[in-house]
Amino acid sequence: MIYEIYPRSFQDTDGDGVGDLRGITSRLDYLQALGVDAIWVTPFFPSPNADFGYDVADYTAVDPRYGTMADWDQLVAAANKRGIRVMVDLVVNHSSAEHPWFKESRRSRANPKADWYIWRDGTPDTPPTNWQSIFGGPAWTWDKTRKQWYYHIFLPQQPDLNWSNSALRKAMFDVVRFWLDHGAAGFRLDATPYLFEDPTWPQDPDPKGGDPVWLKPYNSQLPGTNQVLREMRKIVDDYPGNPVLLGESSTRNIQQLRAVYGKNKDEIHLPMNFLVGNIDKLDAATFKRRYDEAATQLDGLTPVEFFSNHDQSRQYSEFGDGQHDALIGKMTAALTLLNPGTALLYFGEEIGMSDMDKARLSKVPLGPNRPRADERDRARTPMQWSAAPNAGFTTGTPWLPVEARYTRVNTEAQRRDPASLLNWYRTLIDLRRNDAVFRGGSYIPLTSSDPELFAFAREDGSGRGALVIANTGATSRNAAPAGWTGPKPVFGAQSCASGASGSGMMIAAYDTCIVRYMR
Repeated sequence: MIYEIYPRSFQDTDGDGVGDLRGITSRLDYLQALGVDAIWVTPFFPSPNADFGYDVADYTAVDPRYGTMADWDQLVAAANKRGIRVMVDLVVNHSSAEHPWFKESRRSRANPKADWYIWRDGTPDTPPTNWQSIFGGPAWTWDKTRKQWYYHIFLPQQPDLNWSNSALRKAMFDVVRFWLDHGAAGFRLDATPYLFEDPTWPQDPDPKGGDPVWLKPYNSQLPGTNQVLREMRKIVDDYPGNPVLLGESSTRNIQQLRAVYGKNKDEIHLPMNFLVGNIDKLDAATFKRRYDEAATQLDGLTPVEFFSNHDQSRQYSEFGDGQHDALIGKMTAALTLLNPGTALLYFGEEIGMSDMDKARLSKVPLGPNRPRADERDRARTPMQWSAAPNAGFTTGTPWLPVEARYTRVNTEAQRRDPASLLNWYRTLIDLRRNDAVFRGGSYIPLTSSDPELFAFAREDGSGRGALVIANTGATSRNAAPAGWTGPKPVFGAQSCASGASGSGMMIAAYDTCIVRYMR
């Protein structure tokens, strides 16, 4: 199980209101008790913060706001002692416009790094294509010095790297080696689908419609990407300790997701399954379609399941109805943690942290710690450790206000409550680690005549299994899952997120139940 940490919001140790690497180190005991196997730390490199670290100005250093390389080394050593691996979030598609590479590249058309970025001729008033950026507006910016356009699928401050250039490719692979040499257990690769563009540079017949920008045929999942990922995979495979590649892999369908692993299973180890991650409503049929296909159509490769991350709403807000939020939170936890594959958690989801209200977010002032407004900040509020001022996150002024419910919703309070969401997460994680049914058992897709119920089973080789049933509806339902093959299961004890137990198949509204069986 991998736990995503947004470092500026996790724990501040120096009182400046921004979390830091030492803060992560100070909370490793909490992560160990939760059952975390690895942490993915979002960018902590020097950055002008046009996109909060995803605009990298130096790939082989630590931003002083987050600490030092010594702090990084200490974090890795302390985590390894607790059996926790540490992964670096590597921004592979683009750098910051403030990176020395880009500064040199834009200086002239004839310098050693002139071709390290994507430049095209044109006139100042006419971009080379009508392509749009993911963040809105044209994907091209005119540079007065070179008198050319440079391409950026994200912000103008994030120029795309030219992976067709062998020198650039070598430099980026040296970055990979640098962090592996400093103890990284692998990388979460940011924006991997966009490393190459259609070399014919076609115009988009529907630039503001049709496929979303991140799935356009001219800038997403093009063949050159596969070769880059194979080369990167070989680098990490040659290092000891089995480092892994976790990929931000937006795909249109399960076939595209399968392709991200590589035709010969030699590219990304763990592509994130956005087909599940982008689900935005409780719908049993959608859950069934997406989880069934991940378990049965990836050639036995490991799916990566999640609902929340730093770019999208927290699942407590996304799925909650304001009345049954706690039970719905337990349901989404069970779907993530009881399905096969790698579970990916976002910091704070285990206590039910929610999005900041839009009206409140709009009033948060800008300043050195928050240089620009970003609607995604709604899901980036500081971790809620206790009922102390600022939720125990900082002794200073937090870069974002803590969530209003923090005096009730925090790790200290939930640790003491046996029925809390935090303790439900711990229960599920313990099942993943120590129960053979959930640790390595097969996935059995099941059907239900009830549109509000999603059911599946996990089963070990001995015939011992567990039926998992989630009721996405507002009334109790009597489950009668079908689709079993072989001997009929004999059902036993039932345990539910609501605390209900006993036998039978009646599932309360928004409840999730585990029913043990033998056959």
